[in-house]
Amino acid sequence: MNRTSAPSSLKELHLKTTRIHFDNVLVAVDMSVSSANTIKIAAELSWRCGARLIVAHVLDPALMLPAETATNAKAAISLWMKPYTKHETRSTIVVTEGGVVNEITRLGKQYRADLLVIGTHAVEAAQKLAFGSTAEALFRHVGIPVLTVGPHVQRRRDRFASILLPTDLEPHSFRAAQYAVSLAEESAAKLTLLHVVENEESVESHQTAGLRMEQLVQEDAALWCEPVFRTYVGDPAETILATAAQVNADLIVMAVTHSRPLADHATWSIESKVVCHAECPVLTVRDRL
Repeated sequence: MNRTSAPSSLKELHLKTTRIHFDNVLVAVDMSVSSANTIKIAAELSWRCGARLIVAHVLDPALMLPAETATNAKAAISLWMKPYTKHETRSTIVVTEGGVVNEITRLGKQYRADLLVIGTHAVEAAQKLAFGSTAEALFRHVGIPVLTVGPHVQRRRDRFASILLPTDLEPHSFRAAQYAVSLAEESAAKLTLLHVVENEESVESHQTAGLRMEQLVQEDAALWCEPVFRTYVGDPAETILATAAQVNADLIVMAVTHSRPLADHATWSIESKVVCHAECPVLTVRDRL
């Protein structure tokens, strides 16, 4: 693949691929109907990686639930898992009690999880705050990457054949780029890098964005895929979703910062919009542990 010569100031942004492998996959379910699809996708990924699958449900202690609730929850989860787990799949079911974010964080550490899988429901305007305070709190504060399965997700292929990496090209996004490139290499996937700006920029700025996106992909990437680099002007969330549809994405990989001011919850974040409306799973990778 021919590459445009990058200014020396940009060459230092070139990232080496870090091999990513998931050994312990933690799945958080809320016992809603969509939990079955979340378990299905997590089980398929765990089987491909040879990972241990830990499926967890957190009970709210304030509800004063009957003693048999935990047993019934485990039985229901076991039924959901049965069609999607193979004989050789190592799996564990955990039902615990407490705050969702605290308990899932604790279980992640206890089981040494390197991936958390969660599901989301269709979110109406009145439910946005609830979504932001739970699901978004998980992918912003849990130190491991989070794979979110939205209400519109249906697995179409048994591997990630097309991966979309939206990036703002800031340093906090580099860890997400390493995950996207590694997963694309592992699956020999088509890799599309996308940079979205909300206002018109100069031609020079567009060219610079293209060069900087190239620096996120290893130089020998042409041996396993042909990365595609796109720069658009528009609404970030809408453009990400539209591009994902255009490239038939099986996975969107996005960077998230480890925290956001409380006031930001008044407006739904770009990541929240994407994970709720995407037709494929979204992997959010925090900028630091």
